[in-house]
Formats: sequence, structure tokens, C-alpha cells
Amino acid sequence: MRAQADDAERLRLLYELGCAFAARVDLHELSAEVVARCREVLHAEAASILLLDAPRQELYFPYVADEDPAVATRLLSLRFPADRGIAGAVLRSGRSVRVDDVANDPRFYGDVDRRTGLITRTLLCAPLHTHQGTIGVIQVLNRRDGEVFADDDLAFLDALAGSIAVAIENARLYAALSASAAQLAEYNRTLEQRVEARTHELREKNAELERTLTQLKETQQQLIVQEKLASLGALTAGVAHEIKNPLNFVTNFAQLTDELAGELRDSLETHRATLGADEFQNIDEVVADVQLNVRKIGEHAGRADRIVRGMLQHSHAKSGDRETVELNALLSEYVSLAYHGMRGQDATFNLTLHTDYDPAVGQVTVVPQDIGRAILNIVQNACYALREKQTQLGNGFVPTLHVRTTRLGGAVEIRIRDNGNGIPPEVREQIFNPFFTTKPPGAGTGLGLSITYDIIVQEHQGQLQVETAAGAYTEFIIVLPAGAA
Repeated sequence: MRAQADDAERLRLLYELGCAFAARVDLHELSAEVVARCREVLHAEAASILLLDAPRQELYFPYVADEDPAVATRLLSLRFPADRGIAGAVLRSGRSVRVDDVANDPRFYGDVDRRTGLITRTLLCAPLHTHQGTIGVIQVLNRRDGEVFADDDLAFLDALAGSIAVAIENARLYAALSASAAQLAEYNRTLEQRVEARTHELREKNAELERTLTQLKETQQQLIVQEKLASLGALTAGVAHEIKNPLNFVTNFAQLTDELAGELRDSLETHRATLGADEFQNIDEVVADVQLNVRKIGEHAGRADRIVRGMLQHSHAKSGDRETVELNALLSEYVSLAYHGMRGQDATFNLTLHTDYDPAVGQVTVVPQDIGRAILNIVQNACYALREKQTQLGNGFVPTLHVRTTRLGGAVEIRIRDNGNGIPPEVREQIFNPFFTTKPPGAGTGLGLSITYDIIVQEHQGQLQVETAAGAYTEFIIVLPAGAA
């Protein structure tokens, strides 16, 4: 009955260990459980697994189950040559052995017993075979006299050794795969970091390229604007030179005619007695009218001459050079110039000018001639709109122009508002287009606001907007950087 019970226990152990081998891959846990259960089932004092350290050709004890825990601890630190002892012989031959008298066996290697201070009496030893060869042995032993193992004990250990070898091989393979997976994970993590760093570097370079491209586009726009302004300046200079010559003739002949009229009146005075009173008075009035007209001609010719000189000075000004100027003073100068230019065309035109210049605006760095030209264009358009509305409504309408400056942190704002007829909604989006104009044919070129937009937005990186209500008002809003643009 004892033998049958032992057989059943061994079969149950083989089954349980087989299930454990299939379910777990932790080599340490499996081996510790194997040696403990094996010692128990075979009624042995000790059981151990010895594995081969191939590079060093040594056998060592990674797993030991012993009645004396101190002995197990000492064995775990021992190593001996793989070609020595009974375990070494089993490793080389690959066959299981049962030794009933260890001390008298010629294969016995007594160094282990001497180092543990114990004497082994009987022993079972079975090889651990894998596809890679014999990787070690499993052995059980007794140190008491009379405790001899049977043949079926060796058969059981041999069967168990096959399962243990496969489990150890699987566990090692799993450990290698885990290590490879860990290395792969680390490689992936490193690769992700490198990709992320490279992506960040590429983003920075792309951002730098975009900034460079933006700067190039801005520079290109500025060059285009400056070219337009230079062309306009050349055209202005050409026109002014063409006007200058006939204007000089008008001025000179007006002065000469005035002198001749004076001489004529002096000569007429000497012949007063020979002329009748009525005839003398009529001639004198005609000469006086001629003299008055000639003086008016000279006066307006002088004004025209000043305008032409201003055009020449303006066209000869070096465009593109930025200067630091008082914005309020610059604005006041060009608003006055535009208004008086309109007065030069129509002496009956008058308007009420309201100014609100913020002292905090201070100085700005701009191209003064170009900003002045932009202000001139806007104010001239405002004056034109006011004169048109006054013509429509008569003296009941009071033309009014509001000019205001404001400091806005790192920018300055200019608002120019008139109470004219406003801009119709259907053309509002087109007013900055080149050659578009709402004025009658011959009254405008359609370039004023287009050039103004280029000066403010393209050349000075500012903003130009318009707010308007039909029949009520138009307000242009200019925003310029406060510092160097």
C-alpha cells in the first residue's frame, strides 16, 4: 500500500509540476518548488539542481532543498569543475545513475562534502537534456545509513528531469525574449526621443525659414513700394519741370504787364486835360481793371510757382531713409498743406478743422516724405468730399474735418474724419485698388489711396482701415509702430 501511495503521489507531482511548467515561466520559483517537492516525494534529506556555467566550465547550485537550511545556504555559494564528481560524470555521459555507496564510488568528488562538513551516503542523479545539449543535473541524496533509493526512484527522477530541462529552457528563452523586448522598448524609447528631438529641430528650422520668408516678402513689398514712389516722384518732377517754364513766362509777363499798365496810367494822367471827363474815367477804369487782373494773375502764378517748387522738393527728397520725427508736427504740416492746396483750387472753399493731438505720441521712426504723402492723399480726398457735399447742400452745410492722434502702447493711431457723403457700401472694398476712383473722369487718377495703402501697410508694417456711413461721414484710421518699423 505504501508503494502504491508513493506511485500515486509521484504521478500527482508530475502532473502538478507539468501544469506549473505550462503556466509559469519564472525559473527561480519553478526550480525552488521542484527541489522541495522532489525531496519530499523521494523521502530524501536533500535535493538540488546543478547548472553548467559553460564559459567557466563549472557546476554550481542555484537551487537547493535541504533538511538543514544552513547547509542549503553553504551549497548555494559552491562551485566545482564540470568534469569532476558523480554530477560531472552524469553531465558528460548524459545518463542517469543511482549510487548506493557514494564514498566508495570512483567518480566521487569529496570536495563538496568536505566544504559542507557532511558525508553523502546514497545518491540519485539525472541529466537535464535540452535542444542545446545537457545543461545540468538534478540530484537527491541521503546522508543516513540504510536509506537506499530504489530503481523506480531513479526512473521517477529521470522522468522529472526531462520536464525540468524543458521548463528551464523555456524560462531562459522567455528571459532572453524579455531582455530583448526590454532592449527593444529602450531602443524605441530612445528612437522616439531622437525623432521628437529631430522633429522639434525641424519645426524650429521651418519656423526660422518662415520668418526669413516673411522678412523677404516684406522687403520685397517695401522695394516695390519704394519703386512705385520713386516712379511717382520722377513723374512729379517731370510734370513740375514742364509746368515751371510756362509758369515763369506767366509770372514775368504779368509783372511786365503790371508795369506797363502803371506807365499807361501815368501817361493817361498827362493827357487828362485833352480828354473829356467821362472818357478819361472810362479809360482809367479799364486800365485799373487790367492792372488788378494782372496782379491777380501774378498772385496766383506765385502760388502755383510755390506749389511747383514744393513738388520738385518733394520729388527730389531721398525716399526710403527713415528718420525720427515728431508725428504731431508732421501731421499738422501736411493737413495744412492739403487744405490750402484745395483752397488754391477753390478760394470759396472753407472748412472747420478740429485737431486733438496726443502729446504722448511723441516721436516715431518713419520715412517722413512718404507718410506725409499718405496724409496728403487722405486729407485731399476728405476736402474733395466736403466740397462736393457743400455744393449739393449749400450754405446750410458746415464742412468739418477732425484729426486726432492717440498713443496705443507700442503703436500710434491717427484718425482723419470728415462729415462728407461717405463711401457707398458697394465700392468700399475697392477703394485701395490701383486706378479705382469714385471721382468724375479727369478729377482723379485712382492711385492716391492705393499708394497710401502701400506706404502704411507694406512700407511701414502698419494698418490702414476705413469706417464710413453713407451720407454721414468717412473716417480713415492709421496705426503705425511707435518705434522703428
